[in-house]
Parts: sequence; structure tokens; C-alpha cells
Amino acid sequence: MKKMISFSLLILFSFTLMKCGSSPGPGDTVKEFFDAAENNNVEAASNLLAPELKTLLGEKKLEKALGEQSKEIKEKGGISDIEIFDEKIEETSATLKFKITYGNGEVKEDKAKLIKTEDGWKIGASK
Repeated sequence: MKKMISFSLLILFSFTLMKCGSSPGPGDTVKEFFDAAENNNVEAASNLLAPELKTLLGEKKLEKALGEQSKEIKEKGGISDIEIFDEKIEETSATLKFKITYGNGEVKEDKAKLIKTEDGWKIGASK
């Protein structure tokens, strides 16, 4: 009986470790992107975009857009919360709706389309 309990605890612990080591989901990617944008970290934000989107925008447009977004976020008192309220995940794509609450109390709802790559979830072009 003692061995069975120990074995059960070992299995439970293994599943817990696997869950902790799993890669971030689409919602995590969106949150990381806005964190990078808020801090004007162009490299980190760029790494969260799908290769096709980066090619479409080009480096200079991407830097300019992220700079403007960072400025806008700062003018609104920073980001106090990002809530994912609708997430539809398929095998290699995801769509989600989220709500950003800024430091000044303003709330903005938006949506994102993501694709799954070898490097994890990346933000793609919305259609």
C-alpha cells in the first residue's frame, strides 16, 4: 500500500513538472508582446511576431510602430492588466480576444490571430 501511494505521488509530481515546463500559450504570447511594447523592447516584441508579419512590415516600420505604441501606452499610465476572455486554439493557429486596462483606467478590447511555429506561438497578421 505504501509503495502504491509513493508511486501515485511520483506520477502526480511528474505531471506537475510537465505542466510547468510546457511552452507558453497564445495568451501568454500576447501578454509578453505588450510587455515588450510597453518597455519599447523592439527585439523582444519582434521575436513574438510571425516571420511573415515581420517581412510584411519591414524592420523600420516595425520599429516605428512599436515606438508609437510604447509612447501611447506610457501616455495612458502603462498597462495595469491584460485579460484574455476568448481563446480558440486549433492545432497550428489560435484566435483570441483580450482586454487591456491601462493605468489611467481606460479599457481597450482587441483581438489577435496567432500561428504555432517551431519556436512557439507567434502573432500573425489579422485579416
